[in-house]
Amino acid sequence: MADALFYTPTQIKEDTTVSKNVDDQYLNEAILAMQDIKIHPKLGTTLYDEIKASVTANTLAGVNKTLMDSYIRPALKWYVRAEVQYEVAYKVMNKGVVSQDGENSNPVSRRDIDILAERDINKAEWYINQMINYLCENSSSYPSYENPDSGVDVIQPDTNSFTTSLYLGGRNGTQ
Repeated sequence: MADALFYTPTQIKEDTTVSKNVDDQYLNEAILAMQDIKIHPKLGTTLYDEIKASVTANTLAGVNKTLMDSYIRPALKWYVRAEVQYEVAYKVMNKGVVSQDGENSNPVSRRDIDILAERDINKAEWYINQMINYLCENSSSYPSYENPDSGVDVIQPDTNSFTTSLYLGGRNGTQ
């Protein structure tokens, strides 16, 4: 299936503090990576591919449009913003990885970028948590989520939004 962007570079620039002069190539790479790495596992392959096909055909509507507008894009916005901070701060050159330094700007430290990115990731995870709750509450409207395809190449929906090394018990006291 062709690459279908759930968020365009123009939309990211309009909806965030990402500068208008950031090269779209950085944003395209970040959008596609975050869709595949962060959104795909939460939706599962069946629902993800369904939405991707709708985006490609420009036929996104109904409950999938609600899912996209209220949950996927808000989460993706923050994931992309976190990811692109590294892409624009560091470049891979023939001589190695270098830090960019503009004429009228001062580069921030790697630690500062990590702090900013972590804040953005926390916001994205909040939207992912809300998306999972929405999908669980409205599972009958999303048969591709409730009953995904099977196979070794199919990612099953991950209903956990946050990860921790501590076992906190099941949802609402259940397993």
